[in-house]
Amino acid sequence: MRHWTLRTKLTLWYAGSVGVISLLGTLLLYYGFSYVSSRSIDIFLREEAEALGNYLSLTPRANARTYIAQLVAEKDVFSGHQKYVQLRDSTGVVIERSTNLLDRELPLPERTGTPAREEVFATIAFPNALAVRLITLPIVSQAGAAFFVQEGVSLEGEYAFLRNLRTALFFFLPGMLGLSILSGRLMARRVLQPIETITREAQTIEALDLTRRLPVVNPQDEIGQLVGVLNSLLFHLEGAFTQMRQFTADAAHELRTPLAVLRCGMEVMITRARRVEEYQEALSTSIEEVSRLSRIVDNLFLLARADAGSQEFIRGLVDIRELVQDVYEQAELMAEAKGLGVSLHTNGEIFVQGDYARLKQLVLNLVDNAVKYTSAGGAIHLAVEREKGWAKIVVEDTGIGIPPEALPHIFARFYRVDKARSLDTGGGGLGLSICQWVAQAHGGTITVRSQVGAGSTFVVSLPLR
Repeated sequence: MRHWTLRTKLTLWYAGSVGVISLLGTLLLYYGFSYVSSRSIDIFLREEAEALGNYLSLTPRANARTYIAQLVAEKDVFSGHQKYVQLRDSTGVVIERSTNLLDRELPLPERTGTPAREEVFATIAFPNALAVRLITLPIVSQAGAAFFVQEGVSLEGEYAFLRNLRTALFFFLPGMLGLSILSGRLMARRVLQPIETITREAQTIEALDLTRRLPVVNPQDEIGQLVGVLNSLLFHLEGAFTQMRQFTADAAHELRTPLAVLRCGMEVMITRARRVEEYQEALSTSIEEVSRLSRIVDNLFLLARADAGSQEFIRGLVDIRELVQDVYEQAELMAEAKGLGVSLHTNGEIFVQGDYARLKQLVLNLVDNAVKYTSAGGAIHLAVEREKGWAKIVVEDTGIGIPPEALPHIFARFYRVDKARSLDTGGGGLGLSICQWVAQAHGGTITVRSQVGAGSTFVVSLPLR
């Protein structure tokens, strides 16, 4: 199968449409002229026949032969081709005729039976001659006598005119088709020129340099709108590639630290024989680092499945008050070791549709962060509220707080406000990213407000059932 280029398709479509329109216009023009010329001949014959009839009916002693001779000598609408005039009495007998009818006569149509009938038009043909258009007009004189006026005109002029018109149109159609192909080609080239420019520019854009944008000549037309969409796509791709590179670097950094600790511990332990207690201490440290690696890998796997849309949820009716109550009991145990106070406030039963385990993981991650970044003697407050069709879960602490410049980035993967301090807490930098994903997967949002040295407040909003 042959594949046509877009330029060729546009040219052919344009030429084909112009060709069809030209053909239809030519046919309408030809048949319109044919109809108009026929009507003009009929009107011309009627006017001259009526004039002759009126002259003969109103003038008792009119000289019919002289009038007929003058009538035949006058030119017709088609350059003076032959005219024929004939008079018949009421019985159909020829009483007068033009000199060019000496050896022939104009026939009386069968439809004309009485003088009271209207005029009758007919097309006849003389032997060895072209067709003749004929009118038969009944006339009643003032004296009461009835007769028929017959006048005919040769159609040679009309046929010659239509023949010349057909010849002109025959050459006109191919010319129009050729011009339409040429103009279609030029128009397609002009229309597609911006697309060719865009194609050349797009081919020079590489994955390592997505900061370039395609040129926009006219933002209002269709091509300008297409370029706008492509530039928007490049913008999102640039962000995605930047995020991917940052994510790869952060993931490598997070994995490198525990691996370095493990390797260093193992190298130290094999330099010489040591006591059992030292081996146990080294193994305990290694287990902690392996556990940290395991959490990071599990969280990475969870987020990868979430990005791919393959993470399944077991949805059901979830009582938010009951869920936060369970987290509160675990939070008391987590906070007891650091000497933190934990409080809970709920406001009746609040139900949402969601995955209980994932929602609990979300709240636990927030509580875990609050415990990690709140100094001894601080407090953590949990609350469940209902507000305009939303269930709100509030986790508030009196910890170290978050700087204003860091607030827009805290849900980014592996982002840390203080990397050294985060390493001491054993976090992997993915907890808040998982919280945001769980909230959005349930049709909700998560927001934060914080003040350095005064603490942070995280608010999770979920749509009520």
